[in-house]
Amino acid sequence: MTKVLFFDIDGTLTDTHGGLPEIPAGAQRKMKELQERGYLLFLASGRPYAFIPEILTNFGFDGAVLCNGAHVEMNGQFIYHQPTDLKKTIDLVNHLDENNFEYIIETKRGAYLDPSFKVLEKFFISCNINEEFLIEDFNREDIIAECLKLEVSVPDEHQAKIEEIILNDFNYDKHGTDNAFEIYSNVISKATGVQKVLEYLNLNVQDSYAFGDGLNDLEMIQTVGTGVAMGNAVDELKAVSDLVCDSVHNNGLEKVLNDLFG
Repeated sequence: MTKVLFFDIDGTLTDTHGGLPEIPAGAQRKMKELQERGYLLFLASGRPYAFIPEILTNFGFDGAVLCNGAHVEMNGQFIYHQPTDLKKTIDLVNHLDENNFEYIIETKRGAYLDPSFKVLEKFFISCNINEEFLIEDFNREDIIAECLKLEVSVPDEHQAKIEEIILNDFNYDKHGTDNAFEIYSNVISKATGVQKVLEYLNLNVQDSYAFGDGLNDLEMIQTVGTGVAMGNAVDELKAVSDLVCDSVHNNGLEKVLNDLFG
């Protein structure tokens, strides 16, 4: 029977800033073995397609849930995408411009960044992204309607105000640099993407598994048949997971895949 596995990237498959930019070799071998047995492997990340490193796009995943569920594809075909509300996004971007806050507009295939926004550029290049899709020459009005997610850099003293502005209109997550937010539609999460994949494949939820470490994995872990938190996961995720495995640096993924699937 077909089973589908959803893998977060940062802190689960890899840890770029912790010196682990590739999936550990043992986990890679096990994942390829599972594919040979007919299992389907999906990335499930807050990252947009533009920020997936080539080592992962070349691995051979069967599909991806990206932008925290706003973008779902399988074998290169789009299954689902959920842009942010256009008017609310325009209002937010205008506020960011007025206050000289940096931001990136992320779509299904591109990440659009004003070339003067060096703080965000430096941070995301350090995240082992595919720079081919980081676009600096663009017309904002042409691409904002396709916005799936915004990455926003806001100084500490202004974060409370930004949270107040976005609280009722968007979902958001803080990550990476101390002043970085990822902002996306308030009607989706990674769980939305998981559900779209299961519907598309006509699979029962009992045949789905998810592996993650962060707060943006909560809904996904609670939605699938079996949710696994990494040993390095936040406590909130461990509390709602079916299993807690070892950390990404201690080959946790390989170990738990062997435990679950033999």
